[in-house]
Amino acid sequence: MTGLDRWLLQATRHLSRDSTARVRTEIQEHYEAGRDAAICGGASEDEAEQLALTSLGDAKTANCQYRQVLLTSAEARMLREGNQEARLICSRPWLKGLALAVPVAAVVVANALFLAGAVEAGRVVLITAIGLAPLFAAPILPIYTPFRSRIFRRVKWTCIAGALALIFGADALKLSWLLVASLWPLVWNEWTRASIRRKLPVQKWPEQLYI
Repeated sequence: MTGLDRWLLQATRHLSRDSTARVRTEIQEHYEAGRDAAICGGASEDEAEQLALTSLGDAKTANCQYRQVLLTSAEARMLREGNQEARLICSRPWLKGLALAVPVAAVVVANALFLAGAVEAGRVVLITAIGLAPLFAAPILPIYTPFRSRIFRRVKWTCIAGALALIFGADALKLSWLLVASLWPLVWNEWTRASIRRKLPVQKWPEQLYI
């Protein structure tokens, strides 16, 4: 393995396949240009290669910088999985109807609980339905612009946070560990999607990045 190969291996750690290929192409061109310039300046082949490698800088630092602007392997995996889910929903229209039916069914169950005298259980079911309604409604809402996307995400998190506050009430602080454990997957996904939105131009946003 050459010095350039070792540099590239470190610099492209945790980057997606496409990002890695892009970095390798750009760095290879930069490296060869630097080596040729050094040879033209009178350096030997070995000296020119070392000078060209040094001009690339620290590989770990480059890796941190690349991960801020290029898709990582985890982000690319999330996009692939999200695109598969979107295709699944689009190819099966009944799934969209099912997504709408879940909140409606929850409201019906809550109403039945209220009528049966189970007020507290009905309250929890109703609040949960309200909190999760934006998630179930997302696939059929026309939110495919950056402005609508921002509005939807604010409404979504307001509903989720409001529902949790109403359900737990004064016990929210005591049960904070449960709230963190419950919300962590959603927060992590939202954080990752925000990172992807920052790296991709709007024209290349897939459906999942708007919700």
